[in-house]
Amino acid sequence: MLNNLTTPHEYPGKLFVVEGIDGSGKTTQLGLLAKWLSAAGRPVFMTEWNSSALVKAATKTGKKKNTLTPMTFSLLHATDFADRLLY
Repeated sequence: MLNNLTTPHEYPGKLFVVEGIDGSGKTTQLGLLAKWLSAAGRPVFMTEWNSSALVKAATKTGKKKNTLTPMTFSLLHATDFADRLLY
């Protein structure tokens, strides 16, 4: 299994991942990077956690009210990810 993580792949493109606390400017900085790459003629696909309309409201409400269990939070993230990839 570890070999799959360390063996180079032949997929095209690059993956940029930015982590940080809420409000730290992640979306702003990645938006600027996407704009710069697009202007340079590079194709860009941006996605972010909790951007699926399917679960966005539920996640926001659950976080605000502190009612999400770790399992529920994980399932909402998985649903969000699947929805963004499929649609």
